[in-house]
Amino acid sequence: MNERQLITRAWQDADLEKLKQLHAEGATLMRATAALKRPMASVKKRARELGLHFAGVREVRREINAREQAQ
Repeated sequence: MNERQLITRAWQDADLEKLKQLHAEGATLMRATAALKRPMASVKKRARELGLHFAGVREVRREINAREQAQ
């Protein structure tokens, strides 16, 4: 029987600093996910544990549409 094993990487201090930096720069969750090369759920969970909130795709689109309509 072939059992599946989870492949996880521990969060290093450098990863946490990068996550905080991306948040400070106003990065979206998708951008942070790509920059850290980690699953979206993992990045979202760790950000939540640090008290950070990344804007999701819907929030970003809403802001862009509001700016376009205001012009």
